[in-house]
Amino acid sequence: MAQTRGEKRLFGRSREKLASVFIKDEKIRPNVMLKYYLDLSGTDYLHWGYWEEGAELSLENFQAAQDRYAEELFKLIPPGVEWILDVGCGVGGNAKKLKEKGYKVAGLAPDPYQEQLFKERTGGEIPFLLTTFQDYKPERPYDLVLMSESVQYIPLDMTFVKAKEVLPTGGYLLTSDYYRLESSKGVKEHHLPSIYLQDFLEEAESQGFEILKQEDISAAVLPTLHYGQMLFSRYIKPTFSAQLLALKVHLPLGYKILKSFLRLRIKGEAIETIIRNNLVPLHPEVFSKYMKYLIILFRKK
Repeated sequence: MAQTRGEKRLFGRSREKLASVFIKDEKIRPNVMLKYYLDLSGTDYLHWGYWEEGAELSLENFQAAQDRYAEELFKLIPPGVEWILDVGCGVGGNAKKLKEKGYKVAGLAPDPYQEQLFKERTGGEIPFLLTTFQDYKPERPYDLVLMSESVQYIPLDMTFVKAKEVLPTGGYLLTSDYYRLESSKGVKEHHLPSIYLQDFLEEAESQGFEILKQEDISAAVLPTLHYGQMLFSRYIKPTFSAQLLALKVHLPLGYKILKSFLRLRIKGEAIETIIRNNLVPLHPEVFSKYMKYLIILFRKK
């Protein structure tokens, strides 16, 4: 059925208003997907979980696994470390735990909304640096730079270059992240990370960093993906489907507006695709076949 002029104007205004949720301006705009994830997880962590073997896939065990992940990561912090720069600090989960352990910490991230949540959740007691790591101008040296699942968000050619600026000779870089394996070349899968493990290790060596410790925790974090798949199939997908059906039945015009909005493109990608990519988790088989999750402790020579 053809749209009236009034409907076309309503469609246009509604699509512009809805699209503005996903387009950043200079004001602090809530990150919808981040807020949704935090509400689902009920923790201050944004990283995967480190699971006990055979643990049931439940919210309580996921929360415990996220806390265990932080504990396993911090075990690799060498004696004598005092000042830590938490790069890609999220909303403050790791920073709070580090402070509780007696370390002096500063968080760094480029998102004003994360800054707001970080300050709320740390009580304003931990400094926050609003910048990208590559643009950061060090005001003081740090004993250790922590990158917990933030390696993928920093250009590889800047990761170790900037770490050298921040760290003194003998300082440490502690990374924990997932990487592509060489076997994934040519594989088209949007969830695959951009950085290859071999490239990362070669860049570290070329920039004067030596590996002190390396732990493959792929098997321990894998249940996080199984939990995500279960959560999506049992709860998230049915909930969204029911809401869409209710909208279609009870408010057909609103349903048409939403469908029109989802076809809008941001930076060449449909909003529907952006939402799907953020909600649908990485498949465990893809991870096991093409990726590795490593904790690596480097020292600046």
